[in-house]
Amino acid sequence: MKKFILGLILIGLTMQSYGQGVLFQAKIKKDKVPGVIIEAIDTDFGDFEMTEFYAIPIEFIEEEVYVNRNMDAEEDYETYQVILKGKNSKIVTTYNKEGELLSTVEHFKNTAPNLEVRNAMAKAFPGWLITKDHYKLTHYSGKQKKERFKFIITKGKEKKVVFMDGKGEILKVQKKLNLELKKK
Repeated sequence: MKKFILGLILIGLTMQSYGQGVLFQAKIKKDKVPGVIIEAIDTDFGDFEMTEFYAIPIEFIEEEVYVNRNMDAEEDYETYQVILKGKNSKIVTTYNKEGELLSTVEHFKNTAPNLEVRNAMAKAFPGWLITKDHYKLTHYSGKQKKERFKFIITKGKEKKVVFMDGKGEILKVQKKLNLELKKK
């Protein structure tokens, strides 16, 4: 169990570093990904196109988790990350070599928020119009999912960026400045 939790923590850190451009992974071709993972993705995310494939060089040695940056591209990896794309969406999935889904980070644009979020938005910002939205769902195997919404709202010429969780709780509000460059 300790090994599993440490592995999930490391995968989470790898996912964080993905957004920051610091990667502990090796890009590979689809034919290097175990067939059981490809089949699992087809079952789990049939409507999405697989676009990128990565092997994550994680090793478990005596209940310790190590990132082996010197792993050969042809070696047998324990963990694989596959990027999926769909209409207005992108999903980063992480699977173990047995085809078990370990985590997902899902990004969707222009998707209707749930009723709880819509009602909270209408109550907190009456008269404001949602002009853009972005939905992010993070889920780790055996853990509760984490939902985040980002809205750009307008009222007249005023704009704000609002961040909410999946229950409609406001996490952050930023005033968006309208900077227009004057042409001479």
